[in-house]
Amino acid sequence: MNRKLKAHLWTSGRWFALPFFGGSCLIGSLLAGGTLGELNTWLGFLAAALLMACGHSQNSYIDWAVGLDKPEGGGSIEKGYTGGCGILKILSPKELILNFTAWGIAGLIVCGVIASRVTPYIFIPGVLGLAVPYFYTRGKFSWYHETALASGVVLAGVTGMFAVNPHPAWWQAIVVVLPIAVVLSYLGLAFDEYLDAHSNLERGVKSLAYKVWESRFDLSLYILAWLVMNYAFQVFLITIGLLKPLTMLSLICFPPLLATLVFLKPYADAIRENPSDNVAQAGFNRVGKLLVLAAMLYPILVLSGQAIGG
Repeated sequence: MNRKLKAHLWTSGRWFALPFFGGSCLIGSLLAGGTLGELNTWLGFLAAALLMACGHSQNSYIDWAVGLDKPEGGGSIEKGYTGGCGILKILSPKELILNFTAWGIAGLIVCGVIASRVTPYIFIPGVLGLAVPYFYTRGKFSWYHETALASGVVLAGVTGMFAVNPHPAWWQAIVVVLPIAVVLSYLGLAFDEYLDAHSNLERGVKSLAYKVWESRFDLSLYILAWLVMNYAFQVFLITIGLLKPLTMLSLICFPPLLATLVFLKPYADAIRENPSDNVAQAGFNRVGKLLVLAAMLYPILVLSGQAIGG
């Protein structure tokens, strides 16, 4: 496939995150009375997927615009599970603008189809979602970096609700998809930003994801603590009847996540001592791919448990 075409259709969207956004959207549809067998549910999924791709493409551009990513060098270190931070080595800023504009328009067109079939309220989470990338990048210089990303996942859940029901209890989606949002944001960003923390701290970032590095807090322990709290909250959601008991199928993820955190620790410690250690970076990326795969399984299993839980 042509390099530029691949960058436009695959790299820019960072599709590894689709289980989090798309899974939350489908869970929202189930909460609102929809089923996985109806067209409106999957129209909501398509809208969430396209708007997610728009947001990731926007993020690549905004990070470049504020000086965090530089295609000529000195920008983010390439991650093993996504090429998004290196996309400006392939696409020009103008091409990237066209890219996220196209993703956004496509997402809003699907929202328009849903509006004609169900409710125009679908545009509320859709349009709000378009603003998430700006606050995500600006949040790196403040306290709300992780919260901005989590809000995008929550909005995907609300999108799923409005895709099948004109008057859903939308607050339920906000509460129920929080565990999925936490996995992607509060757990995921501390890991995702770890290789870039040393250089980005010099550029003025302040969010919690970077404070893990700055304060020398153990990365594996930090992720594990959030993971345990996440499962405790999931049990609470089951207890009050918002999630089905079978969503605890997601516990299948815990052993591989714990194992990868053990293997990740020596590489994370080595990188903290020497941020330019290429061997440690390669090891971190290698184990990181497994960590991301295990994390991607979490929303899929929660969705499966909710769908077949009766």
